[in-house]
Amino acid sequence: MKEKKGTLKNVFSKKRIVAVVILFALTLVMMFSNPEFQKFLFRPDSVSVSFQPGMNYYSVNYGKEMLIVGKEGIRSIDNRGREVFSLVNNVTEPGVAVKNSYIMLADMGGTQGYLYKNDKLVSQIKTEREILAAKLNKNGYIAVATSELGYKGVVNIFDKSGKELFKWHSGSGYIGDIDISSKNELAAVQIMTDKEKVYSKIMLVDTSGKKDARCIAEVDGIVLKLKYKTGGGLIAVTDNTVYSFKKNGKQQFVIDFGGKTPVECNIENENNMVFAFDSGTNNTILESYSSRGKLRGRLETDGEVKSFDVNGECILAATINGVYRFSPSGKEKGKIDAGQDIKKIKIFSGRDEFLSLGSASADVIKIK
Repeated sequence: MKEKKGTLKNVFSKKRIVAVVILFALTLVMMFSNPEFQKFLFRPDSVSVSFQPGMNYYSVNYGKEMLIVGKEGIRSIDNRGREVFSLVNNVTEPGVAVKNSYIMLADMGGTQGYLYKNDKLVSQIKTEREILAAKLNKNGYIAVATSELGYKGVVNIFDKSGKELFKWHSGSGYIGDIDISSKNELAAVQIMTDKEKVYSKIMLVDTSGKKDARCIAEVDGIVLKLKYKTGGGLIAVTDNTVYSFKKNGKQQFVIDFGGKTPVECNIENENNMVFAFDSGTNNTILESYSSRGKLRGRLETDGEVKSFDVNGECILAATINGVYRFSPSGKEKGKIDAGQDIKKIKIFSGRDEFLSLGSASADVIKIK
């Protein structure tokens, strides 16, 4: 009798094992037939993300994710093309900046500004007149340049709660670009006119209000881009020259473009600053410079560059013939077929994929 019970137990144990195996097999079938699971497990060469056609979009890195920015708001996607969150906010001309987990959305030409932390609204600001420039620092502080009656321009600084902390009137010059450092320091460009001459004054503004703003340089033309460097100091880009300044405001180096006019620039990677120039022969010249202003490499692309991006040592350039990957020295590292409908490209922070923005969709594409 005891043997019979043992045999029955063995039978039930075998049936249980068979049932578990069948259940496990069915689960695997269901999982592998799920497109989302396949997208997670397998990494295809490209994943398509659709959006509203006929709208202009651009993209901004946000940690490991990518923000797709349009007039109707912001979508955050990961490198598998999956939406992480969305921010619905209709603005006429969206200007977006990212620092750490903060996202600033400013209505350029409007009077509204918004600060988000991930998908949560932290604060909202409103200006009296149209926003001309807006910048964000890692503390969630926002600097906004606007016009003002009776003045050529004004810059306001708001903390992350939306409270105004500082206000600076530009005096005799119109305000060009601005930036705010991680220490809440303010730099601003005053655009001046002297008869037929146009020049820029680069100003450092004491946000404590204890000292007057001081001019560290007067440069020919208009400063198109002003950026605080990671370790302090400034980079200023005009239509023919790059100026670098130390923390104390003294000039560090100058890059002269030699008569070439940049059509696009990327100075976010300080040791791989890349400038694109029109060669005049339906091709584009790309030049890479180090953080000390030394030329690292130069190349002429096969076809006009429609868009390019830089992330660390990786340079991608999209032409009608495909997307090319280059090193800072100008050596071609690979070519990717990404189709013809490319408006803009942006490299994910991991440098394994890039986002290709087209007319009606965006594609997450592997970098080979």
